[in-house]
Amino acid sequence: MTLNSFFAHHFQLSLSIYQNLNMKHPHSFIQCFSLLLFCLLFTSCNFNQVNLYHSQEYKIFPDEVKQGDYYAKALSSTHIISNYPADSSKTIKDTSHWRLTRDISRYPEFESDFPILNALYNMSLEEIELNINSDSLFDTGEKWKGVWTRDISYSVILALAITNPEISMHSLMQKVKDGKIIQDTGTGGSWPISSDRMIWSTAAWEIYLSTGNKQWLKKAYSIIKKTTEEDLNVTWNYHEHLFNGESSFLDWREQSYPKWMDAKDIYSAFSLSTQAVHYQSLVVLSKMGELLNHDTQKYQHISEALKKSINEKLWLEDKEHYAQFKYNANSTIVSEKTENLGQSLCILFDIADGEQKNQIIDNTIQLPYGVSCFYPQIPNISPYHNNSIWPFVQAYWNWASTKTDNDESVKHGLSSLIRSSALFLTNKENMVAETGDFKGTAINSDRQLWSIAGSLSSIYRVLFGLNYKADHLVVSPYIPREFKGEINITNLKYRNSTLDIKVLGFGNKINSFMIDSFPLNENEIPSTLKGHHKVIIEMNNSLSYQSKIKLRQNAFSPEEPIVTIIDSNLVWKHNDDVRKYRIYCNNELIEETTDTIFPIQALDYNCEYQVESIDKNRHHSFLSAPIQVYPKTKIQIIEAEWFTNQKKSYIELSNKINSNFIFKIKVKERGSYLIDFKYANGNGSLTSNDKCATRSLWVSNDYLGTIVFPQRGLNKWNDWGYSNTMNINLDKGTNKLRLKLESFNKNKNIKGNGALIDKIRIRRVE
Repeated sequence: MTLNSFFAHHFQLSLSIYQNLNMKHPHSFIQCFSLLLFCLLFTSCNFNQVNLYHSQEYKIFPDEVKQGDYYAKALSSTHIISNYPADSSKTIKDTSHWRLTRDISRYPEFESDFPILNALYNMSLEEIELNINSDSLFDTGEKWKGVWTRDISYSVILALAITNPEISMHSLMQKVKDGKIIQDTGTGGSWPISSDRMIWSTAAWEIYLSTGNKQWLKKAYSIIKKTTEEDLNVTWNYHEHLFNGESSFLDWREQSYPKWMDAKDIYSAFSLSTQAVHYQSLVVLSKMGELLNHDTQKYQHISEALKKSINEKLWLEDKEHYAQFKYNANSTIVSEKTENLGQSLCILFDIADGEQKNQIIDNTIQLPYGVSCFYPQIPNISPYHNNSIWPFVQAYWNWASTKTDNDESVKHGLSSLIRSSALFLTNKENMVAETGDFKGTAINSDRQLWSIAGSLSSIYRVLFGLNYKADHLVVSPYIPREFKGEINITNLKYRNSTLDIKVLGFGNKINSFMIDSFPLNENEIPSTLKGHHKVIIEMNNSLSYQSKIKLRQNAFSPEEPIVTIIDSNLVWKHNDDVRKYRIYCNNELIEETTDTIFPIQALDYNCEYQVESIDKNRHHSFLSAPIQVYPKTKIQIIEAEWFTNQKKSYIELSNKINSNFIFKIKVKERGSYLIDFKYANGNGSLTSNDKCATRSLWVSNDYLGTIVFPQRGLNKWNDWGYSNTMNINLDKGTNKLRLKLESFNKNKNIKGNGALIDKIRIRRVE
């Protein structure tokens, strides 16, 4: 039909309707014709071209994703096609397919008005099935076989406690040894350099909340308590009220720390995400203990002190977000980069108060393809944790965004996960921050477990807002305006009940909440409910128009300067991108300059000099490696072998040799001193194995904390460096000290806990 015949035909149709209705006025005919024409044109439109999300980089439609010449389209709930190149041999002319091949009928079924959501949900369920190995445990990803503590734990929290509680239990128990949680990966020989194993606690709690399994609760409580006591002895800093250790999951040290920081420096730092992990672990331990009628007051007090310290020492009032970490052991300073898993956890775990939560989401830089692990990026480091977006981090950010009613952030975050999963036809491990491409990262894996869980969390934690409590399930959907319509989830298992939940409309508030057609005042499902029930939720169809995010292009901070001393001057090379430099002594700003040379004076006190670069965009570098300047009268170097019968120029520490190494220090005046030890540990590389050696430091009869001797390189027993530094008080005259191997000093290897010590260094603190 031509356009003219189309109009002529419907003109006659309108005239007939006008006459049959006995209308008298000409304008009634015009209204009738216009209305009919509008309806016909409207119903002939392709509704799938309505944008769920659009930006310069990509667009999301109900059944399709478009990114330039690339597209992905859901042909059904079990079939997606994409022309995104899976490898260098593919071009945009090649189309790849995902088709459902596994039985996923045992899982909750999701259905919505958006075919792309339905298909991605089913694809993620199939990838769960593909990641269940022959031992009925979860593999970490296609390229990562076996169970890893942090990966399984973060995945369980996001979704797997809902979909696979039994396999999740068995997988968590795979990461327990001698009744304690295993820290299986990390820097310098793993625990205690890395201490984020405690996220296991929150995962164990989510399984209990979902299942109500009392036997699991008792078992998990015993494991968490035993592990917590170990960490309180080794990684809890009683002066700072913070936990030592590497940032959670960011465990390639060069990917997120200054180049000069080695494993002992990372142990000495206080990382945001690790604080959040330990805080929630203490909260979980307290809640479990209360249910089991145990005294938990100790853990409640420590968690309160930790929360207070996080907000006092890591919250940046002027930036209105948290710092990445506090570092530089002897004169600590914060990195002002945002670390976005940590920030998300601070929101979800209620470490941040209501206003702080809003400020975090409002003020943290988000990139076109999602929220990066941290921002700005570190220059000249290949993408992996640095310069990268991880879907599981994005998922926690999305979940946290719902707690602040930030519609823009929720919509942007959901779209980020939809885009990547649809185009890649799998839940990839990570992607390059500025391109959104999985190609170009150091390592990448298909069907990465926590990416799968992150994709599912878009449904469970965001759209349906499932929030499990000790005695009930809260259902608080968050439906962005563009995602309005009807969504359904059926066959959802909760304790002794099976739920079918229907959500109608959009918004972040509920107008009506009914179970089996019976209206309730609260959007809560009691844990005592049994049998099969239908839940219908009508939303308020309203969202704030005031929500905003800081959407920016990717950016890099300047490199930290490499500083040397030449003729009593600090000297460093100029970087063309840098506008000015700041010079610090003991963390105090003493000079701001555009020069690259700074004269230092002879001082009668100890000073650690460091230099910071600031570029034209006001991005700050990390501080340079400390340049330590000490008066000779303030420092002592003592040979360790003086206190043994060994004839070598060093002593050996092992489980049997020098397990209680006693030495003496004589000082001229009573006061505060810094102590550290020159050591070697060739039991493994900086990035693998689990043989970080630790010893408890005692002064007289006082336990002061842990000295760590991290791995420095496999078989590199001639590679010497210094341990972490500890501040101790010494009396005038001779003081008796010891390094003792306590039961809580056992590393995760247990059998191998050795190092060599060459010298003991003592420095007077003014």
